[in-house]
Amino acid sequence: MKVVAAFVLCMAFSLGVAALHAETMTGADSSGATAAVGNELIAFPESYRDGVHYNTIDRGSIREEMYTSEAAIAAAKSGKPLPDGTVILNEWYEDGQLTHYFVMEKRIGWGADYSEDARAGDWRFRDFHPDRSPNLSDNGTGCMACHRSQAAKDFVWTRDRMNEAK
Repeated sequence: MKVVAAFVLCMAFSLGVAALHAETMTGADSSGATAAVGNELIAFPESYRDGVHYNTIDRGSIREEMYTSEAAIAAAKSGKPLPDGTVILNEWYEDGQLTHYFVMEKRIGWGADYSEDARAGDWRFRDFHPDRSPNLSDNGTGCMACHRSQAAKDFVWTRDRMNEAK
């Protein structure tokens, strides 16, 4: 339940920051990173459903469906860091309607563009609309800030759920 609450807080923070700054956002944040340096590198993973569906979260009118690769699941189950190239996708539904896709992707060296106190390892984050186009008003730094607290779990809130995947 703590994982769900923390994840919801992270998403609410991220959406709130994006909504607050949507009209004035220039792409730069307090870490000095810009959307072009950050989440623009993440493309929508069209074949994500070919991977593993490892988690469903239901709470009231919101449902989340989470997917990742078999390699990520195997690494999690063996206690190893998730491999370079890992993509985690979260389908977000409100009242039964798909409203967002949240994607996090890990690439060696991606954290180097951010200060030590701003990065979440080598992960970057991107929000996509239901039509799979990127949400250009969100540069992913809200997600990064929330995921930093999960350093012991390779910055992944739902890593424990990966251990339970079939």
